[in-house]
Amino acid sequence: MAKRPDAGGKKLIDVPGYVSQALVTSLPPRAPPLAVWRYYHGRADCENVIKEPQQGFALTTLCPRSFWATEAALALATLTYNLTVLFQRHLGWQTKVTIHSLRFRLFITPDLIAHPAGKTTIKLAVPPRERDWWSRLWDKILAPFPNCNAVENRPAFAH
Repeated sequence: MAKRPDAGGKKLIDVPGYVSQALVTSLPPRAPPLAVWRYYHGRADCENVIKEPQQGFALTTLCPRSFWATEAALALATLTYNLTVLFQRHLGWQTKVTIHSLRFRLFITPDLIAHPAGKTTIKLAVPPRERDWWSRLWDKILAPFPNCNAVENRPAFAH
């Protein structure tokens, strides 16, 4: 618990500094414990994956008159969610970023598209303290080959 105070688990037995987890499974009895944990740990985020598009796109309040319009809105929200997940993976972000936080970190940045000397240029209104992060973000986005140089998922503000 000293290394990971937010680790999941409960104190099942009195072992100072540790929490425990118990899993009941229908997997074969000879399955290695680590394989069982990895199998269930990978599925543990399913509810959050379902909740995020509902909250990020207000799907629970969306009810057009036509069934097909509702289905189209749901398909568009699902496509957008999947694109944001792919975007996060392309940038190498390990921490999941919600649609709301992407909106506030990236998509509300004011910009101007200009054509000086016939070359299309995007001019972003980025505060000086965030410019280094934005530069690394654009380098990663425009890289022709994926690499292991991840960009942190939020700018580190220099004080």
